[in-house]
Amino acid sequence: MSQNFQDVLSSFSQKLSRFNKSSSAQRVVQPSKDSYYEEKLRERGERLHASVVSTYKIYRSPFESLGGQSDRAASLDKDEQNLLKAYNLYKACMDIDKENQDEIGATHIKTIELYSPLADKASYTSGGQFIYLLCWLFFEQNCQEYIPFFNENENHHSLAFAKSDSFSFDAHDREIFEIIKAEFYS
Repeated sequence: MSQNFQDVLSSFSQKLSRFNKSSSAQRVVQPSKDSYYEEKLRERGERLHASVVSTYKIYRSPFESLGGQSDRAASLDKDEQNLLKAYNLYKACMDIDKENQDEIGATHIKTIELYSPLADKASYTSGGQFIYLLCWLFFEQNCQEYIPFFNENENHHSLAFAKSDSFSFDAHDREIFEIIKAEFYS
């Protein structure tokens, strides 16, 4: 038995010697919790990026993406035109108001509440899809002086606008906006 024990010990010593001589790159390192979370964040970012790009392609050119006979493409196109009309109406009111403000004590616009059919669509008011319409307006139509958003008043939503330089996106919408800007307009 002692010979068998010596053989085992010798074999183990040889393996230990090879292990100690090997470079550290060959050794298996247990992943840390930080690297696990970093990987999950990276995967989330990749999924979000792919989702944003594919969704915005549809908003950017609905008929090309969905087909000329698509009801969804027609609906998105109508929504885009409604947003553009609302923007132009709001901007025209603000331009007229600027002209009147030159006079002291002049009559001016105090508040504007716009009704838009977009305010009746939950996918825009609470479903997170409005950012894509906003990006279409901002980038494709170059309507960048004002940013549209929804106000919730009692039991309904109204479309409102804020000056671009004073508008603040929430973190998720900011991330989507930046992805679209980098992917399509850089």
